[in-house]
Amino acid sequence: MKALIFFLGFLSFSFDILSQELLNMPLRTLNGSMITVDSMVSSRKGIILVFWEPMNTTCYNNLENLQEAWSSNIKSLGVDLVAICVDREGNYAKLKPLVNGKSWDFDVFVDDNGGVKRLLGINTIPYTILLDENKEVKCRYSGYCSGDEVQLCNKIEHCLKTSGTLKDLK
Repeated sequence: MKALIFFLGFLSFSFDILSQELLNMPLRTLNGSMITVDSMVSSRKGIILVFWEPMNTTCYNNLENLQEAWSSNIKSLGVDLVAICVDREGNYAKLKPLVNGKSWDFDVFVDDNGGVKRLLGINTIPYTILLDENKEVKCRYSGYCSGDEVQLCNKIEHCLKTSGTLKDLK
């Protein structure tokens, strides 16, 4: 019994370290400067993180369609949309012109070494995570098919309304 209590205590300590490690992970801005995950999420009431690869058509379509659904359904709830590029092919030089050529109304960051992706246990791209203002994961969504953005936004709205953490929900 003592061994079980010790193991559970150790396990909960390990998860605390993992979340702290995640918050300290670096992300690159499109201007080339580095920030931590913590500073990226700290001033936001809620945040949708979309992990994507820029040369992946599915990811690109996901971001295009998700922006439209987010703008019309979720943005008014105070939730931000952030795209995190996990491209490891060395296409960083092409990323900034790609993003600047779009009228995306969200921030884009780069997970240079894939550390954030690994710590979150993400295996499939695109991958979407909803964090509340306490930086707690409220829901996850893996993959994308045309039309998924409506289902995803409905799931996010449901998660937000049932969590009760955002103060200005309709």
